[in-house]
Amino acid sequence: MSDNQEINKKGFFKKLMDGDFGLAKTYWLYGILGNIVIGLMYEIPVISESLGLILILLLATIIYTISLMIGIWKAANRYTGKKVWAFLAKIAVVLGVIQMAVTVIGLVTL
Repeated sequence: MSDNQEINKKGFFKKLMDGDFGLAKTYWLYGILGNIVIGLMYEIPVISESLGLILILLLATIIYTISLMIGIWKAANRYTGKKVWAFLAKIAVVLGVIQMAVTVIGLVTL
């Protein structure tokens, strides 16, 4: 079985975590645009008025973000273009991990 056939059998999150979408698509489409969509979801009145829905969305956001960070890191390792882009993507991941840790610690200590 070829690599492309193997990749096509994977689900979305497995492809994302393995960096199969490439650095640009993983970072910009699933990272930046994906997080804008998630941020807008928190503004939907039905969600923002329900603690249960907020907690579900928060858990989904954490799972998605962790998958995304792993995927960006792996895509950066595979990247064959200018090394500066892979380096900057990894810096963004490290900063994202720090931000997530601070956010989670803040939520736990409420």
